[in-house]
Formats: sequence, C-alpha cells, structure tokens
Amino acid sequence: MDSQPKPIAERAKALAQRGAIGEAFELLEAGIAAHDPNAAMLMAEWRLAGDPIRRDLALARDLYGMAADWGKAEADPIHAALLANGAGGSGRRWQAALDRLLAARSPLAERQLGLIAAMALDPAGDPAKVPEPMPIQPSPLIERFPGFLTPHECRYLIDLALPRLQPAVVVNPQTGEQQRDPIRTASSAALPFVLEDPAIHAINRRIAAATGTSYEQGEPLQVLSYLPGEEYKLHSDALPPGHNQRCQTFLVTLDEGFDGGQTVFPRLGLAWRGAVGEALHFRNVDANGRPDQALWHAGAPVTAGRKLLLSKWIRAAPLDLSGPPGRPF
Repeated sequence: MDSQPKPIAERAKALAQRGAIGEAFELLEAGIAAHDPNAAMLMAEWRLAGDPIRRDLALARDLYGMAADWGKAEADPIHAALLANGAGGSGRRWQAALDRLLAARSPLAERQLGLIAAMALDPAGDPAKVPEPMPIQPSPLIERFPGFLTPHECRYLIDLALPRLQPAVVVNPQTGEQQRDPIRTASSAALPFVLEDPAIHAINRRIAAATGTSYEQGEPLQVLSYLPGEEYKLHSDALPPGHNQRCQTFLVTLDEGFDGGQTVFPRLGLAWRGAVGEALHFRNVDANGRPDQALWHAGAPVTAGRKLLLSKWIRAAPLDLSGPPGRPF
C-alpha cells in the first residue's frame, strides 16, 4: 500500500536541511499558489528569520496574512503586529492592524482594542500629547513620569510576560555577545516586533515620544521579574565602543507587591522605586556620547514578593533589521 505524500511544508523543510534551498523555495511557492496555509506559514518564517532565504519583512507580513486567511490562526497575531509596527521599513498600516483585531473576535484581540480605545492616539497610532516629565535632576539627566502607564496597561504587560520569562542575560564587554552572569540574577521576557501587538506598539511609540527619540531606535520592550534575593548588581547600560550605543534607559514599575528592589544610583545618592505605572528615564552617555560613569546603577535585591518592571533600552540610531547578508531569493 502506497504511503500518502508528505505535506508541502514538511517536504520543503527536508529539502532545505539537505541544502536544496532552490527546490524548497519553488515547492513552497507552488504551495502558496494553491493556498496551502502551512506553506505560507513556513515561507513567512523563513522571510522573517532571513534563513535559509533572504529576509524581507514586508513579504513576511503578507505571508502571515495569507496563512491566517487560509486557516492558520497562529499567524494572525504576528500579521497584526507587523501591520502595526512596520518593522524594518516594511511600512506601518495602523488602521489595517486595528481592523485585523476587530475581525479576530478573540479575547486577546478584544483586550488589546479596549486598551487602545482608552489611549489618546492620533489616526496613525502615535500619542496625541507628549508625556510631561518631572525632573529628578538635570545633569546627568534623570526624570520620572508619574502615571505613564495605566494599571490596566501594566496588568496586560504582566500577563503577557509571565509565561515567557527566561533567565536574564548581560552583554559581554569584550565580545558583545549576550550571556548569563552572576551580576544579573533576575528573569526577563522580551517582546520583539513579532510579539509587539498593536497595544504594545502604541506603548512603545509613547516611550519614543517621551524620550524625544524615534520608535526605530528602541530595542524590544522587556519585562523584568525579580524574586526574593534576585538583583542586578552595579552596572552601566551603555554598550562597549563600536556598537550603536544604548544612549537612554526607560523603566516603568508594573506592580507594587514587593519589598526592597529599588533602582539605586550610588554615585548620585539617588534611589527610585516608583508607584504602579510610574516611569524613570535617564541617559547613559554624556554630551560627547561617552558612557557616563555617574549613571552606573543597580537593582537592589528584592526582600519579599515579586518585582515586575518594564525595561526599554534606546539606541543612538535606528536598529538594523536587514537580516543576514548573502541569502538567496
């Protein structure tokens, strides 16, 4: 008895693993022409990763949309995220992202729409008003934004982050690579652009407005979790020379159910905890773009409960999302 032919996506994966990238690509193209959702999903993933074919985030966005329309439900949130944020210059389509949420009719989509409806946004999804800071000190710049996030926004970020928490890493000053280090014993959950749903994207654009930067300069938003005894010892958020420098840091307290855990600037004699939704903003470099030694800081050990904190690093220039070079197709 003849066995049934394997699905197109499965066959394409096997071809790619053998190095037959061209054959795999043509097979997926044929599957997409036949409205195969799994073929569209795999091609979208390859376009997103830039492996084994070249990265093209606009094509990835459209392919995720096709996969979703043809029955691949898990593609729909990624499609909506890419519509909202226009990652890698693929072009923002804010209203199309909202329309996608309306059509989804899922509890998660409805929750996002509720959060967005409560935000003061212009038609492009930008904040209608730039948040006003309260200075802590002018030089080096440290300022806070009371009520930067609403309690509902904080809860939403917590709910998204908790299932995704992983051991936090630091950047090796010699190699620039990320690694575990005893200096940082917390957990973190990153929300990169494929997970940056329209509600999170609107928050990221609010952060950009508050810091006087562009959205494209921001690294993916992170949620940090500190349990009792966990801490982030004295450090600088600046990167080693030669990188697109992390020039600013933006933190938001998401929950108050903890003791200890203040953000401490020992060289300035300052400490910050923040009420729920309050943000702290500071620059990591001086006027010449060099790491500012005065801005070394620490996350003091939590003594009880769980500290949950939004963290966002902002670069001197937009991030490069072009993907690995030299890929075919």
